Amino acid sequence: MDHSNQDREPVTTILKTCRIIGVVLVIAAIVYIIWPGDFDSKGIVGYVDDFMIFMAAFTFAHGSFQRPERRYIRRQLYMLSSLFALLGLCWIIMLAFIQ
Repeated sequence: MDHSNQDREPVTTILKTCRIIGVVLVIAAIVYIIWPGDFDSKGIVGYVDDFMIFMAAFTFAHGSFQRPERRYIRRQLYMLSSLFALLGLCWIIMLAFIQ
């Protein structure tokens, strides 16, 4: 079945902006992972914040690159990104107070 004749929704300016922000966030997350001033000296527990921050950026970027017709999937990926960001922030705060 050929679906190439179906009209697709145009990509809005907001979605284009979200795509640019998503790419910048993924690059920033990779920089955070390799940054030496991180909390990685605390063993395996120190790498959890790297995972959370990267997954927050990745799921946001992945949601931004969904087709405009997939609003429900995009909304779920944005919520998952928010959850990862919140958990990562809590984990960073926890690591800052562990000696």
